[in-house]
Amino acid sequence: MSRFPRWWFWAAVLVPALITVVGLTLQAGSIERQVQAEAHKVLPGAELVVSGRDVVVSGIPVEQITATESRLEAATGVRSVSVVDPELTSMSMVFRTGEVVVTGTTEQQSWREQFIRKLTQHTHGRALVDETKTQRGTDFPIKTKAAEALVALITQQPEDMTVTIEARKVTIAGVVPDDNRRKAIVALMKRLFGDTTVVDQTKTKE
Repeated sequence: MSRFPRWWFWAAVLVPALITVVGLTLQAGSIERQVQAEAHKVLPGAELVVSGRDVVVSGIPVEQITATESRLEAATGVRSVSVVDPELTSMSMVFRTGEVVVTGTTEQQSWREQFIRKLTQHTHGRALVDETKTQRGTDFPIKTKAAEALVALITQQPEDMTVTIEARKVTIAGVVPDDNRRKAIVALMKRLFGDTTVVDQTKTKE
């Protein structure tokens, strides 16, 4: 008969293993909290999900995604970064006599206000009618700089025009006084969005 009861043997084996598991779990939790704290320092307003050293971030405008990834990847303890892309919803810009009407959705009020404020600076005296809205998980399908260039150009010609912007298609329609101006507008659109993206439905008076 063994000098030691069987339970003594299992205790000798299992207790150290259990202590090791608990220690590793506590260590992993500590690392996760540290990574989360560092990530929040970099992006205090973003939505973050941290798993170990990996970070998933959402609530970032499209034009800031690349910079956001770089900043988070440089944060202490972070191993990998994934960004949840917002849905790029359709938007429109309608250019009429004396006004520019803008519709579309984006996730945060601050993004929306900044976008509209930038466009207002390029309307050449036309009133900007803001019909944009905030909607969780969405963003405008056009970067602010591109939108500014678009508004600055089209508000210099007097006729009514409409630009409809989608994730992979930009449609411009309306009447332009002459062919040279029409070509200039379409050329800028193609430089901003790419030749295959732009659908030209413009016409000239000539």
